[in-house]
Order: sequence, then C-alpha cells, then structure tokens
Amino acid sequence: MSETGKADPVILAENLTFRYEDNIHRRGEKGSAGEPAIAGLDLTLYRGEAVALAGQNGAGKTTLGKLLAGILEPSSGRVLLWGRDASDMQLFEIGQKIGYCFQNPERQLFAATVEEEISFGLIYRGMQKSEVDRITGELIQLFELESVRDCFPLNLSYGEKKRLALAASLALSPEYLILDEPTAGLDSGRIEILGRVLKELRSRNIGMLLISHNEEFLRENTARILTMEGGRIIRDQRI
Repeated sequence: MSETGKADPVILAENLTFRYEDNIHRRGEKGSAGEPAIAGLDLTLYRGEAVALAGQNGAGKTTLGKLLAGILEPSSGRVLLWGRDASDMQLFEIGQKIGYCFQNPERQLFAATVEEEISFGLIYRGMQKSEVDRITGELIQLFELESVRDCFPLNLSYGEKKRLALAASLALSPEYLILDEPTAGLDSGRIEILGRVLKELRSRNIGMLLISHNEEFLRENTARILTMEGGRIIRDQRI
C-alpha cells in the first residue's frame, strides 16, 4: 500500500461492539442472544486497498461486513465512513459509496427482471436512458446474463443470482466494495472473470473487503488479510 493510501482511510471502526440481543439495528433484523458477535474491534480500511477477511464460521465476518456497510448499527463504538459517523447517514447515502453484496444474494434482489435489477439504481439517480442502457448492457454481457436478461431474478440459479447481485452493485460505481463470499456458486471460469473485474476496479483506486473461505482467491486478489476469531481481529498481515 502506498504512503498516500495510508493517509487516506475510507472506513474506520473504533471500539466496535455488536450484540444481536440488543436489537438496536436500524433495519429490524434479529439474531440470537449470547456473547457479542463483535467485541471492541478497531479497524482502518484505505482507499484502493484490497483486503481479505478470513476466519472460521461464526467468527463474526459477515456481521462486521454489515456493520461497516451501515446495514447493522453498533451496540457501542462507531463506524466512520469518509470521516462521517455512519449512524448519521441514511442507508441510501452509504449505498452510493459502498457496494455491498450479501452472502445470500436473494437478500438484495427485488426487481421484476434481471435488466431492471441492474438498471434500477441508475434510473433512481436520474441518469439518461442511453447511459442506463449502455451500462446495463455491458454488465449483463460481462457477467454472462444475456440468456436470463428478461427473467425474474429469484428464479435464477444460485450462481446467476450471485453474478446479478454483483452486477447491480457495480452499476452504481461505488467507491468501496464489501463482498461476502463472492465466489460461492461460481465455476472456475466465472471466478477467473470476477478476479479480472476486481483487478480493473483496483486500478481505478476502488478499495474492497472480500469475505471468503476461498483462500486461493483471496491470495490472488488481496494484499492484506485480516483473520477474525470470537468477534475480534486476531491477525492483520500483508500477503
């Protein structure tokens, strides 16, 4: 990471703690009681940096990703996004800067067709139709969704849903990406395509946090790996 990158944090977590039983998250989700899912965690993520988030199931990886994306609200501590407290921002504001892909893609698919799913955010922003059509068409081709362009998203295969969710997130040109198990349901060829897409995004100085059990994919696409255990980051190393 460059010295410039070190001076340019985009996501900062300070003493972050989250307990599901507190039930204070903004979006009305509920979870099980017990020990904190995230416990006193500090983290800084930088512009243009590709970071891996690894750990066993139940370590807190997905919960941390949702906290950083503003989907969950901390029990204590805070998350700063580009210097602003995430608790003072609306979710749509955060979504304009952070592209988040759920581990289960059905959580974020809602439109009537694949094409509408990708174009929705662009239309909402007031983009001209010609530009909406261009961007949507490019993403449909890139993620090999031509054959299901007019299909209902929830009727797609798991791998198609994953590709669609990522395409819809990328359509909005986010400044940072948080991808939860992005390779799940993808064959080796499509994982290779995803890797090329992420490389192109890094060349544009877009940072990303990749949550995955695919160690080979993480090694090939990140330069820093965070390892979680028991709601804490126990290792932060360059690879």
